[in-house]
Amino acid sequence: MNEGGFFGDRAGWHLPGFDDSSWNTTTLSEGFANAGIRYLRTTFPLDVPAGYDVKMSFNFPLYGDGSYRVFLYVNGWNMGRYVANLGPQSRFPVPQGILDYQGTNTVVLAVWATSDEGAQIKSFDLTVDSVLEGGTGLVGTNNPGWEQRDSF
Repeated sequence: MNEGGFFGDRAGWHLPGFDDSSWNTTTLSEGFANAGIRYLRTTFPLDVPAGYDVKMSFNFPLYGDGSYRVFLYVNGWNMGRYVANLGPQSRFPVPQGILDYQGTNTVVLAVWATSDEGAQIKSFDLTVDSVLEGGTGLVGTNNPGWEQRDSF
């Protein structure tokens, strides 16, 4: 429902469960040296104790070098767009329910280098913004998953 127009979006490359095992392994800091679109995927576990409301955000550099945009997908949901050389948003809060506080999470960056200089993301991290005791109780997740389709 909140997918963009890139081929990778239509093919489900941003969805949990997509098989990326044939993709080359790289790091954000390696970047790439030409115009184009690249998808970068990773997974990570969370184990937040019950009884706490933990606010978390994904963070890019305040202003990046180069002319590129990044579409941030968390567990299949488009959680924001980062514009490296323009800003102003570099911090993207992601609530419980999108983040699975008791399971594996998938983060995908669709990086669009708009010039021949390519793109290099110097930093990207998940931070804990605050921890509140009490919490909201159990919050379920209803994140989309990848499934094979005949056409898209």
